[in-house]
Amino acid sequence: MRRLRKISGGGGGGGGAAGPRAGVPRANGAEIIDDVGAWRPLGLTFMWSLQGALNEPDRYRQNLEWAAAHGFDFKRPLYEVAWNPPLTINPGPAKPNLPTFPDHLGAIARDLDLSWSLGLRSGITLSGKGTGYDLERLARDVGDVIAAGRADRVLCVEMQNEYTNGGDPVEVLERMARAIRPKIPNMLGLSYYSPPPRETNEERDRDLREWIEKTRGVGGILFIVHTERAGDADHGCRDARQDWDLKNGRPLIGVDWEGPGPGSSGAVQNRPIILAMKRAIGIMCRGPIFVLHTGTGVYGDGHPSGSGAPRPPNFWEIENIEAIVSAIRGVVALVPAGVENWQQANTQWQAPNPVAPFQPHHHWEGDGAVDDRGNRNDGVNKAYAALAPDGRVVQMPLGVRESVRLTASYPLRDVTVYDPITLAPVPGFEGLAFPAGGVLELPGGPWSDPTVSYIIHGAR
Repeated sequence: MRRLRKISGGGGGGGGAAGPRAGVPRANGAEIIDDVGAWRPLGLTFMWSLQGALNEPDRYRQNLEWAAAHGFDFKRPLYEVAWNPPLTINPGPAKPNLPTFPDHLGAIARDLDLSWSLGLRSGITLSGKGTGYDLERLARDVGDVIAAGRADRVLCVEMQNEYTNGGDPVEVLERMARAIRPKIPNMLGLSYYSPPPRETNEERDRDLREWIEKTRGVGGILFIVHTERAGDADHGCRDARQDWDLKNGRPLIGVDWEGPGPGSSGAVQNRPIILAMKRAIGIMCRGPIFVLHTGTGVYGDGHPSGSGAPRPPNFWEIENIEAIVSAIRGVVALVPAGVENWQQANTQWQAPNPVAPFQPHHHWEGDGAVDDRGNRNDGVNKAYAALAPDGRVVQMPLGVRESVRLTASYPLRDVTVYDPITLAPVPGFEGLAFPAGGVLELPGGPWSDPTVSYIIHGAR
């Protein structure tokens, strides 16, 4: 017997982390806004939404209520996928061996309405692949459901989940987008960006530009990324630092759509500090939309992943979930408003590139006592930054081992260092000023767990 619990939350529609909201979500540069203003949408993988509503409506509703009460803004459902029954979502009889999902479009409409009534929008993935159904028809029909007074209940629409993993050619995704685009005002994306292996930077840049132009050519605006699930590489820092690449999709808006999380396939990630920094770095790098991807959010049936990772049937049963959600929600308070539209800066960049406020004495990787140049392997894993037109700066030292000495690239004032988990200023590191060449030294974690991280605010 599955353990369920009553949770009060939601109410009124469009709640979540940013409170009651209204209007159709849309872009302002790289920010996301609606009629209430700008915010950073926080989502939750919920691929079993339609099956849950059909087969276990009470348990499904309780999981929606949990998500709304814990500050999520939207859920991510699938509307077509050839999983084994009872998880199949087959809109029609293209493959007779797959049962047709009953009242498919009616179920989508009811679920959009239910989620909104509890405080959640939906970030839709139309196709999970495999049923053989006419995907252009699916896009048109779902567009009609949304257009019938539900556009404000939808954050965005993705055409297909991981199309390069046994999915359809990109041309099919483009036709889907062209079918739904005239019907709805919502933000669109094709699928996750997964470039083929290339030998040169020029080839990689060409592939990226082609993807961006394909997305824009069908009226899309989202640069959807599934970051590599690197697990314990660099003690999890590799997972967090990959969101630096969201900026590469400009002028599209970056979306951290299905990264590592508790119970995810392949490697998992369940450290609150790593997931919090991953979200913060993503926002700073033009990626305001973040989805917490969990194994529970895939099938919702309680079976472990293929690699054996636990996947409890209900979100509140995920180990350490309260601390994880608190961290990924809270860290947004330390990310300056409008930073999505600032300049990004990497350490060791020099003019005419944007120059980061502080340069660390060393970047570490791995666990060796020294790096490949013979330097002691302490310092910081990465320390990405962003620069505002009015002189404000923010920098995010990620993974400090033992300590890091940060040298000011230019004069800095009003420098305060924050703890991303407590959200409080670090004692002794408030309201500081540095001349060019001045040094800020921050303490770090031990060699065995160098995940101590910071968010620095200041001004030039």
